[in-house]
Amino acid sequence: MNLVEYGSYRKRVYKKGKRKGETEEEQKCFWFATDFPVGRKNVANLVQRGRMRWKIENEGFNTQKRQGYHLEHQYSKDYQAMKNHYYLTQIGHMVAQAMEAWEKLWSQSRQSREQRHQRVLESFKKVRLKENREEIARRIQIRLEPE
Repeated sequence: MNLVEYGSYRKRVYKKGKRKGETEEEQKCFWFATDFPVGRKNVANLVQRGRMRWKIENEGFNTQKRQGYHLEHQYSKDYQAMKNHYYLTQIGHMVAQAMEAWEKLWSQSRQSREQRHQRVLESFKKVRLKENREEIARRIQIRLEPE
C-alpha cells in the first residue's frame, strides 16, 4: 500500500454575501491510496488519475443524492438493510447511465427522462428469464430474524 499526498493552492473569489468581491487563498490537500509503486516518474500521473476517479465518484454520489434517488433519506436503522438499499440504488443509477448513453436512440421517442425510466422498468417486469427456469419456478420463503 502506498500513499500519495497532493496539495494545491487557488484563489477563491466570493461572489455573494458580505464578502462579495474579496479574494482568499485556499489550500486543498488530497491523499490517494494505491497499490502501484510510487516514484518521481509516475507520481504526477497517479495524482491525475486519482483526481479523475474522485471526480467520477463524487459526481455519481451527488447525482444519487440530488436527482431523484433520495440517497440522503435513511430508509432503515438496520445497517445491512441500508447497505442493501445503497447497492440497489447503485444498480439503478448504473442502468440510468446506460440509458442516457443511448440518448440518440431515446431522443427519437420524444419522452421525458422519467417516462424513459418507467418504460425500462416495465420492460423488466414483462421479460421472462429463460435461464434457470427451475430455480425461478421453485417456491422459496425468506425469513428475517432479529439480531
